[in-house]
Amino acid sequence: MSNKELTGESAKLPFEEQARQTIHGVRSAVGKLVEALPCDGSQPRELAKALGIDKTLAWKFSRLIRVADPFAAANHVPGSAGVQIFLNAARRERVPAPLIDAAAESLKEFERLIDIHAADRASLEMMLASCARHGPDRAALTHRRAAFRANSFIWGVQAKTQLKTDFFCPAAAKGMLDIATVRGFIDLRRIRANVPWVVARAKFMDDDGQQRRSLMRESIDPPSDSSEDDAPVPLLREFCTQPLPRFRRVSRMQGFVDDEIVGGPVGNTAATTYVTGEVVRDAVPYYRDEHNRFGESVARVHTPCEVLVLDQIVHESLFGDFDPLVSVCSELSGEMPPPEHVQDRLVLPVSISVEYLGMGPAALHTPDVPRYVELGRHAFERLGWDGDRFRVHRLRLAYPPIPAAVAIVHELPERPDH
Repeated sequence: MSNKELTGESAKLPFEEQARQTIHGVRSAVGKLVEALPCDGSQPRELAKALGIDKTLAWKFSRLIRVADPFAAANHVPGSAGVQIFLNAARRERVPAPLIDAAAESLKEFERLIDIHAADRASLEMMLASCARHGPDRAALTHRRAAFRANSFIWGVQAKTQLKTDFFCPAAAKGMLDIATVRGFIDLRRIRANVPWVVARAKFMDDDGQQRRSLMRESIDPPSDSSEDDAPVPLLREFCTQPLPRFRRVSRMQGFVDDEIVGGPVGNTAATTYVTGEVVRDAVPYYRDEHNRFGESVARVHTPCEVLVLDQIVHESLFGDFDPLVSVCSELSGEMPPPEHVQDRLVLPVSISVEYLGMGPAALHTPDVPRYVELGRHAFERLGWDGDRFRVHRLRLAYPPIPAAVAIVHELPERPDH
């Protein structure tokens, strides 16, 4: 039989079912071999002593037969060298030859699964993790952490925290909302010198992707007269490190506005923390209409960072029983489809939910964002809004994938008949 073939009817099955059958075969055959030993094979220390093998190798085989989820258990199948050590030890302990032969053949089937579907062991483990009941979250975090390190090197920049905070308040115009946005980075630093970087991208549009209103952005804090930037960026200077890097604001196609940070030196000594704040009056309709069914707070993640903090702060009079959802979608195409077309989005394997934290600025506290409570109070004071009347909802995502759009999504209410 070819090295690229699976035996029997399993070759005709989809990957997930082929993998399930192959792993069940491995677990059954190895389990019967272990049962023939004069020890409790579920205990790695006893298995190691009975076979005279390394405790780490014994732990792998013990986990292989004990872990309930077969796709998660497959991650504990040792490499070929470990398999041979295990089988040779079983022969020395005079385990019946048919049991050893069955275990050896099942492990060969597992190797053939790798050859056919994945080419290498690491790729197969990723595929299996996506099938596991509880494995995807742990595996995804491991791979996102590795991607953070790799992307930091590739793009030459990284940050401890990306912050995006949206405030929703009833507007002076009936049926409209004012939206204030605070955003920034904590400990943004370059890995490579003189790398310019887009640190924020904003656009207000309807659900169908059209921009039907001309919106005026106002800085929460008055701009500095001494700014040397190419275009004004609405910095909240009290919450920024000094000296600040140079910024510029650039208008792009399709109504996007980018804030760019100009290149500078590398490392911790040149790390910067900066926060911006602005408000758009009469920004979006509160009620559902022909163009809008959903409201969203979106963080566009293009910078490698350890943590994303996305907060949605909503006035108590808005949205009734507020039950937001989460969307994490690829932005490889350069844009994020409207919320009602979520099936058309490339949804990323991230399991996360929105947490309600309470009322008022005190609920903003997190070690991810120093002085965040003060920042919230400052914003409410400048906006002239009573912060104690606002509910705080948070999405926290470790090592967010890039490029991605992470959104807190909620349905808009129907307009009353009267």
